[in-house]
Amino acid sequence: MKKLLSVLLTLAALSAALCVPAAAAETAEETPEAPETAPAFVRVWGKVSPWEGNGIYLKNDSGDGSLNEVVVHPGEAPVVDGATGLPMDLNTVKEGDVLYVWTRPMMALSMPPQVSALVIVGNVPADAAAPEFCEIAGRAVSPAPGGEDRGRFPLTGGGELEVTDKTVYTPWLTRQMVRMEDLNPGDRVLVWKDKDGAAEKIQLLPGVYQGYVCTFATMHDVRLAVNGGFDAERDQDVPQFSGKRTESGVMAPIRAVAEAAGYTVSWDKNRGAVVYNKDTEVVFYVWPGDDVLWTPELGEMTISAPCLKENGTTYLPLEDLCLYLNLYLAQG
Repeated sequence: MKKLLSVLLTLAALSAALCVPAAAAETAEETPEAPETAPAFVRVWGKVSPWEGNGIYLKNDSGDGSLNEVVVHPGEAPVVDGATGLPMDLNTVKEGDVLYVWTRPMMALSMPPQVSALVIVGNVPADAAAPEFCEIAGRAVSPAPGGEDRGRFPLTGGGELEVTDKTVYTPWLTRQMVRMEDLNPGDRVLVWKDKDGAAEKIQLLPGVYQGYVCTFATMHDVRLAVNGGFDAERDQDVPQFSGKRTESGVMAPIRAVAEAAGYTVSWDKNRGAVVYNKDTEVVFYVWPGDDVLWTPELGEMTISAPCLKENGTTYLPLEDLCLYLNLYLAQG
């Protein structure tokens, strides 16, 4: 347990340190320290080692990290050949092979720590760097400051991904053409970089979200766009409907957001607003005034602010609505 706690604190401290400007270090004694936050994603890597339990046991003997032993559970994570970008069969992996795995920072309380993989990369050439896993947080800004024919994508957890006119985009398990304009907030990608840190190749990984929501602040309120409606001339998503700005944050209309994302919504006199998926199964329901909602898998769940009904429209806090509809909330 102590070793696991040390690992998590080390990861959090490293993430925080990477985000602190040099000038801040000079005045650290004069200003309160910002709270440490865990990174959005963590990379672990090591050699496949003998293990009698479930999952893949990786051992990292390089000495460059505290997370040097971990058990990886692949689940449905894409497994990618680091040399070709093609799918790789985990059954061909043998003891001593090196695997790179990206995961969330949460780990099972066991020794060694156990993680669920988001993506696994193997067969990385000895003279090459492993590709990097990224989640797109917003539309590309193009051209990027200081250079022509370049764009920058903001990334989940901070940082940017730089692309150029020479960047190659590839799909996963399809022949569909992919371009810079096709990358949406919430898309997950593997990135092979050149010596200057710009993307040489970007591989679009399988989607994990139902879609995404963009917000547009106005003087008095907030406008929302779901899954596109992208205006190329304005280089932005077109707002589709209004949210409400309250003391507790932005409230979003349940029916408008859910139906735009492909769900259906009805009103039930006993349950309130009920959201269904395409298979007509209940996703959640909530009653106006309640600070909880109900889901089939999790039961009663607390939400950050009470459900609001005003002028016939039922609202939920935007972040909660995105969570339970599995929508990525893009950077606004």
